[in-house]
Amino acid sequence: MKKLLSVLFIFLAIFSLAACKPQATEPVETEEPTAEVNNGQRIDFGDTFTQKSKITVWIDDEAGEYMTAVIAEFNKLYPNIVVEHQHYGSVDAREMLKTFGPSGNGADVFQFPHDHLAQAVLEDLVYPLPAATKTKLQARAHELGLSIATLTYDEGAKSFNPSSPNAVEGLYAVPMSIESVGLFYNTDLITTPATTYEALLAAAATWNAAPAADNAVGDTRTNAQKGYFYLGTSSHWGDSYFNQHIYSAFGFYPFGPTLDDPSAVGFANAVPALTWMVNTLKPAVTGTGAHNSVTAGANFELGKIPYIIAGPWNHEAYQKSATLNYAVAPMPTINGNATRTFAGAMMAAVYKYSENKEDAIKFVEFLNSDIAMELQYEYKGKLPALKTELLENIEGVNEDTLLMAMAAQLETSVPMPTIPQVTYYWGPGETMIIQVWNNAVAPATAAATAEASYRTSAGLGEGN
Repeated sequence: MKKLLSVLFIFLAIFSLAACKPQATEPVETEEPTAEVNNGQRIDFGDTFTQKSKITVWIDDEAGEYMTAVIAEFNKLYPNIVVEHQHYGSVDAREMLKTFGPSGNGADVFQFPHDHLAQAVLEDLVYPLPAATKTKLQARAHELGLSIATLTYDEGAKSFNPSSPNAVEGLYAVPMSIESVGLFYNTDLITTPATTYEALLAAAATWNAAPAADNAVGDTRTNAQKGYFYLGTSSHWGDSYFNQHIYSAFGFYPFGPTLDDPSAVGFANAVPALTWMVNTLKPAVTGTGAHNSVTAGANFELGKIPYIIAGPWNHEAYQKSATLNYAVAPMPTINGNATRTFAGAMMAAVYKYSENKEDAIKFVEFLNSDIAMELQYEYKGKLPALKTELLENIEGVNEDTLLMAMAAQLETSVPMPTIPQVTYYWGPGETMIIQVWNNAVAPATAAATAEASYRTSAGLGEGN
């Protein structure tokens, strides 16, 4: 038995040694590493190693389609700048930036209407753009838009008085679109629009006295009796913004000829215009009614009246009307004098305390480019704030008769005042017209009261 076990162990040992013996392998050829041939080509690792930066922009674009398109085009030029868009209404952005800016949660770029600019500068929200940006815009931007975006400001004294010791003229925003009111007319009722107020008001007398076209059998009411006055306004007759075209024909410009002297509005210069308005205009547009007694906007939209003074913001509603075909003409002259409307603008600025001003400046400059302006027209239908000769670069604009009519009006418009004291102009100005229109107050008396009210509100005290 022992002998048998010994033989068994010997066989196991031999088997184990055979299993541990290394097996023969075929030799494997190895290739020598070869250096990659560059052939003189430059390898760009910029996209790999360049850190992306980020800016936040607040633009009025609730659907977001417009800004998505703009950002996509911007990133073709600046692929390493990430742009985050947040929708805020243009009239809300300034207040929102005052609230969220100091905590770092504001915008690097924000949008606002022209009449917010001076106040935004006073509130330390706007970064003055560099001279290079101004030079670029001078070659492309509409002159009125550029004028509205340019202020003379003494930061230490917080004064917009050009004579202030340290006042410096600067460009504070990029104008995006520009606008003005115009004379809208129903093309089913008017073939050739009036070019003078004299002709318009003569036709108004005939229209107002005629029976209304929609009278039922037995109804003999005239157009005037039904409130279908020949000419209306989409605002009301106490609105100084709408009435500036009338004021200008009589030589009245608030805050002086250059519209930037806060020491006085100069309401006394409005007396001739007020006299014409109450004696000549009022009978034709409200009869014996108050300044706001006629719902002209609805009447025009329904095709009931021939004319209305309106702005580009009214196009959307008017174009949707199934009962209205219309066009736009320049404002008619008064006594042979041109009627110069206020020009307004929508603009974009860089936040003064942005941590990425360099990229924010690139973005606002891009908003003045042809492609950005083309997208603004495509998505928003607004008139680009470009020089007239550059509009041909924006597809569709020159063929848009409604916008081209406004562009023609803007050729004689004046920039709306942007000094902060303009805030104190509108209230006294409206009250002045209402007193004359509704309450038979003498124009000179109403003008003196308005000037005193302005001086009190503006903190100027008593004055002549």
